[in-house]
Amino acid sequence: MNESNLPPIPQISTPSVQPRSSWKKKLLVTLGLFVAIGTVTAASAAFWYEYNFHASPFQAVQLTQSETQTLNQKMEALKGGAQQAPVTDPSKTLVLSEREINGYLEEQGLGEQVKVSIKNGNISATALMPVDKDVPFLGGQTVRFKISLGTKLDANRHLALCISDVNVGGISAPNAWLGGIKGKDFLADNNSDPVLKGFADGIKDFQVIDGEVRVLLND
Repeated sequence: MNESNLPPIPQISTPSVQPRSSWKKKLLVTLGLFVAIGTVTAASAAFWYEYNFHASPFQAVQLTQSETQTLNQKMEALKGGAQQAPVTDPSKTLVLSEREINGYLEEQGLGEQVKVSIKNGNISATALMPVDKDVPFLGGQTVRFKISLGTKLDANRHLALCISDVNVGGISAPNAWLGGIKGKDFLADNNSDPVLKGFADGIKDFQVIDGEVRVLLND
């Protein structure tokens, strides 16, 4: 028989075999992810520890001579030592900026240890405090403490000053540990500091705006 008359032989296609991922490769990728996450976590923890328990001094605010003179006038007005506020507002409104307050702290020798921040309607003060060496865990370290103050006028239009939060080393302390001082009005007690009471009695209105405090003095 002539081979040219034979029917064509059908071609059988074999499915391509996809190479499977090696279990070693998967294991190496997984280990790499764990190492990366662990490294980031360790770095974050180290930064948190250094920031809160080996706190570096703040950069003190240095006021200019003109700023210092203006601030001194405002402080005298708050103490009642001036006939009127050193501002053009006839209603005797004083504006104290965050910079002026921190500059005043620097004049008192506290510029590198205490810093005031005015944000979101609250006043917060952060203090860097060295801990006695005999104190367990934190002894011999400089710890970052932060106190947040809430201010408002009560029903009698009298200034109320309350501690809204106490933060130690980046952790908010429970109110029970603080003797229940959160939310307490320290100016409402008749036995409170007479200087603070005199300050509160001389204020007609008190507003906290981002970056500054506005104080309206009584007549």
